[in-house]
Amino acid sequence: MLKFVHLFKHYYIGISFIGIAAFVIQEIPYIIMPLINPESNPIMNMQNEIKWIETAQGSFGMLSMFLLMLIVRDDVSAFPLATSREKVFFLLTILMIAINFVGWAFYYAGYQYGWLIVLSQFAVVPLYYLFFGLWKSNFLLAGAAVPFFLIHTINGVLNFVVKK
Repeated sequence: MLKFVHLFKHYYIGISFIGIAAFVIQEIPYIIMPLINPESNPIMNMQNEIKWIETAQGSFGMLSMFLLMLIVRDDVSAFPLATSREKVFFLLTILMIAINFVGWAFYYAGYQYGWLIVLSQFAVVPLYYLFFGLWKSNFLLAGAAVPFFLIHTINGVLNFVVKK
């Protein structure tokens, strides 16, 4: 962790190396997508018809990524697992990314069903950020992840459940 600018209390603008690692892990399905080259790719071909939802989703998604990688706390260890709370939120973080990876495996195998896509690709990514933020006591990230979860999930429902 590197700290650059003090914001308030124990929060700093800096570089969270574990936050960067968490972001890269979440991006693995997109990194390998060109190698797999799925025959059908509805997520990448999605056309949002409600522009304000697309804008809000993008804004809260970018804010969550920024807060994940560039906000650090000087009172939290790099890999906190000392308390039951930290262990629970760490395990929930791992569970969310595992669900996401399983969902991508189904997606790449051609099982591209609306609710499966919504649950495994749209809902769990913001929850991954939420639980990561709670694990690291980054309440700014957790706060941004909640509206990101709602908007991202609604967008998934509108595009993969309602449109069908």
